[in-house]
Amino acid sequence: MLSSMYSGVSGLTASTQRMAVIGDNIANVNTTAYKGSELSFESLINQSVGGYTGMEVGNGVILGDLSYDWNQGTIQRTSNPYDMAITGSGFFMVKDAAGDTFYTRDGEFSFDASGNLTTASGMAVQGCVYADPPVVPPVPVPIVIDPAQYQSVTVDDKGVYWATDSTATPPVKTALFQALVCDTTDKSVMAKMNNNLYTKTTAGDMEIIGIPNASGLGAVEAGSIEMSNVDIAKEFVNMITAQRAFSASSKVITTSDEILQELVNIKR
Repeated sequence: MLSSMYSGVSGLTASTQRMAVIGDNIANVNTTAYKGSELSFESLINQSVGGYTGMEVGNGVILGDLSYDWNQGTIQRTSNPYDMAITGSGFFMVKDAAGDTFYTRDGEFSFDASGNLTTASGMAVQGCVYADPPVVPPVPVPIVIDPAQYQSVTVDDKGVYWATDSTATPPVKTALFQALVCDTTDKSVMAKMNNNLYTKTTAGDMEIIGIPNASGLGAVEAGSIEMSNVDIAKEFVNMITAQRAFSASSKVITTSDEILQELVNIKR
């Protein structure tokens, strides 16, 4: 078979993969804190018997890398005072019922009937016990505020959770917990999961764990969420480019097939 046919097939595969990424980005244009994906490709070269001579003919394209666009999404105010957005670098730490740790930038938080601060999917949000001065490094613990003892829970823009202790005489407003932000020096180890979660592909916790706006970590905004950072106009341009590349690759295959047919006819 002509090598051009192999090249055309690889081009079709590459365009199909790119369309899959573009479609995923567009589908998540309204997903809270979603980070768009970007796909890169690399040329494929066949080595001749005599080794690489500098006159190689390409043999198509292969998938290079899938990376995430970590740029900040738009911050939007909400009607929920317990929502929280990170402005800058970092993630919230959350845990599932089995105690496994995950990370997210989706700060759609709320308290359940037992006083546990949870994500929209029910995971336990991790914070630290409030201290002034703060403990360094802070120890992650679930944020749990007993509704039988504490009333009128609020959270400020430092991520500090305040509540009125109804058992005190007189009742007193007390700082109980503070939000945690964590980050890694190499975001290539972060992999997307369902429910706006990320997991590390390497062992161990994040290298940096601290309170908001400290240790190079991002600040937080209470009563807000981060929106998707997908640029819909850019994705439509990418979609048109991928479509044209697909059409061009299919034309290469069609033309190669016609050449093969002519060769068969010559032999006859």
